[in-house]
Amino acid sequence: MRQARFLSPSAETSSSLYHCISRVVDRQFVLGRDEKDMFVCMMRQYETFCGVRVLSYCIMSNHFHLLVEVPPKEKGATVTLSDEDFLARLKPMYSKIYYRGIEQMLERFRADGADGAALDLKAKFTCRMHDLSEFMKGLKQRFTQWYNGAHGRRGTLWEGRFKSVLVENGYAARVMSAYIDLNPVRAGMVDRPEDYRWCSYGEAMQPKATRGRKLAREGYCSVLAKNTEPGNKDPEMLDWSCGVAERYRMMLFADGEEVFVDDIHSGVEPDAREPKHVRKGFRRKDVEKVLAKGGKLSVGEALRCKVRYFSDGMTFGSRDFVNKVFKDARERFGEKRKSGARPLKGVGWQKTQTRLYSMRQLVKEPLE
Repeated sequence: MRQARFLSPSAETSSSLYHCISRVVDRQFVLGRDEKDMFVCMMRQYETFCGVRVLSYCIMSNHFHLLVEVPPKEKGATVTLSDEDFLARLKPMYSKIYYRGIEQMLERFRADGADGAALDLKAKFTCRMHDLSEFMKGLKQRFTQWYNGAHGRRGTLWEGRFKSVLVENGYAARVMSAYIDLNPVRAGMVDRPEDYRWCSYGEAMQPKATRGRKLAREGYCSVLAKNTEPGNKDPEMLDWSCGVAERYRMMLFADGEEVFVDDIHSGVEPDAREPKHVRKGFRRKDVEKVLAKGGKLSVGEALRCKVRYFSDGMTFGSRDFVNKVFKDARERFGEKRKSGARPLKGVGWQKTQTRLYSMRQLVKEPLE
């Protein structure tokens, strides 16, 4: 029997952040320019409908990453959500004919004084709002329908259920956001994250004012405004023009520093040899050599690698955050488990940095 997805124990009372990942079946590289454009368009539609917030994202050729903020599911949302707001959420989701039918039906119920019928109609849709699983399920299903129709295929497009990791606000969210934005750089697709069109950073840095750019910038303002690591006395940055862009950019370029590799086949004396190309990430065998010798990766190095803690760690954040989540969800774990926080193997942290922990100890294959 399939186990229920792990959600924040406080999901009903406070907002929660999740890093969500889903891959194309057989990991085929089928998402081209048009497909990525359509996915981002549908993602924004479902974001509006479900009431979640996509803080950062990256759509690759065979998978995607989303850092999503899910607000608490309001009891009685059917009543508290006005008809105007309800229709505004529906409009981007459905055809003009279907939307107009719902609008007219709601108007007729109100005009006849049938408020109960109006609430029942709204409840069919509001039950899917503020729900991570409904957001991901609806987005993936709708994109699959479009993709299959456009390419004359049938069947599933995605490799099973999506993965999700509960992420702590603040430093952990910032690290996770950087990890997401550095995906195309790590894959060698672009030199700079802003050059990749289908990630939130690329969208945020576009010169043309669009709704997508506005939403992308608001996402980064939220990530940095909730930077609550111990000892941080900086005021909250709630506006893009108040240094959010510069602060996040410095972090990205520090963490995503390029690594130059000498061309060993050049035939030139070592001292005179110039670096011939840039390696955007570390080869797995090189990382394993470092770890085998007892060395640890820096935060920047970890972000340039495919580290499984970012996708399979279950919960990602400070020791206190992970232990609190564990305590609140104690019934999900065996009796022998005494604590929740597990340090990230193979990742070193400087004394000036906040250490991060995971709920799962990935003893085998911490690197993908």
